Amino acid sequence: MLLTIASLACTVLIMAGGTKSSNSWISNIYFFRIDTREITTVESLDVLPGDLDDGVLKTGFKAGEELGLDDFYTAHLWNYCSGKITVDGDKEDWEITNCGKPKTTFHFDIYQIFKLDSEENGKEGITEDEIPDNVKKVNKAIKVVSNVMVAMFCCGVVATVVTFIVGWFGLLSRWGSCVTTIFADVAFFFILSGSIIATALYATLKEGFNRALDDFGAVATLNNRTLVIMWLGVGFAFGAALFWMMSTCCCSGRSKKIMETSPRSGGTYEKAPYTYERVAAPYAPTSQVHASGAQTGVGYEPYRHAGAQ
Repeated sequence: MLLTIASLACTVLIMAGGTKSSNSWISNIYFFRIDTREITTVESLDVLPGDLDDGVLKTGFKAGEELGLDDFYTAHLWNYCSGKITVDGDKEDWEITNCGKPKTTFHFDIYQIFKLDSEENGKEGITEDEIPDNVKKVNKAIKVVSNVMVAMFCCGVVATVVTFIVGWFGLLSRWGSCVTTIFADVAFFFILSGSIIATALYATLKEGFNRALDDFGAVATLNNRTLVIMWLGVGFAFGAALFWMMSTCCCSGRSKKIMETSPRSGGTYEKAPYTYERVAAPYAPTSQVHASGAQTGVGYEPYRHAGAQ
């Protein structure tokens, strides 16, 4: 049960990432991040899309700001977030200031993200034709794969919740454990599939954007914290599925009772361990013992110790 709860907690954290910009811990659960602070240098100004003023041409820095972009962008399960970077000596403070509205159909479309931010900041930004071809090719695959990934995590959470509910009521039942095992296996499959897709997708995005945007100076990275939480959820889901499968064979159902017929009522009863039971006199025939007891109503009744069998 604890493994099921732990798996559910990890998966819910992944799904909650980026849904609340005011919560720094939640907003920092992201898959992928692009640093756009130095989106250009003096040497690469001739290939930078968009219009730049003379100040940027002289310095060769902060072109992202001139294009109306934030310092960095992060990709989450449902949406994207953006923020500013404050530099204090050797220390950099990455603060998320804005998050998009969560959508089940979200995919990390770099052109649409840059365009929206540029328009909000009153800048012309870039056109779709100015986006590198490598990025356009990646974006076509991102949309479909992202939707499948979201569906996998949603189904995984639902299956995990059902596993907990069924397991709670069927914990001491062999059939209940069997049904719970099925739901636990389904939950593990969905969470594992979603995690594989997320890891492969954003690892590919990282390499693709770094290659395509190398001339622009943007740097893409993965978030190790999110990957650890996500794969811990997979591990807990596997442990839960294994536990429920073992409980079907070893830990469920009523134990086989040792039954015997009661000499007085003719019914059945269960022997308690370490109790005493009446036996016949060791030195007299059984018939004599019963006869003596019938005449006097009293007499010595020897007992023996009956241990657990």
